[in-house]
Amino acid sequence: MTTHAKTEEQVAQETLVLSQHPSKAMQQMMDTIDVLRHIYIRETDALSNADTKTFLSMQDEKMKAARNYQDGIQQMLIRKNEMRKVDPTLRQKLENMQRDFSALAKKNADALGRMDRSVERLGNTIRRAAKQEAQKQRSFSYDATGTMRNTENKTVSTGVSETA
Repeated sequence: MTTHAKTEEQVAQETLVLSQHPSKAMQQMMDTIDVLRHIYIRETDALSNADTKTFLSMQDEKMKAARNYQDGIQQMLIRKNEMRKVDPTLRQKLENMQRDFSALAKKNADALGRMDRSVERLGNTIRRAAKQEAQKQRSFSYDATGTMRNTENKTVSTGVSETA
């Protein structure tokens, strides 16, 4: 039995191809910006509410939309002379959307930075607590002669392996 449904991998590998008609291409680009804008709004909201489940669930969608945005911008730049002939009202609308989108992207990047700093602080707190607990558990040891020594100042390794 053959199916015509596309796999996620096929969809993810598709690239945005703008219309040959400049006005339609510009409208497609505005639609692409709007899709990515909505994703950024939802993602920024999830970050503000510390909703990591929603944040993580959006990443594939965001990457695809960002790729489409990048592909569209590249095509628009290649066809910039052609795009200059489009109705000035439509061009102005695209420029306004682009400016508003840039402001939203900055707000989103700031929220991502805050989340990154929070995660780093949490990791530091966990490492510090683990180090303190390890030092408590081995505060005394015996040397080669059988004498008990205080090892309070002994180094404790707290490195984290991030290989999986």
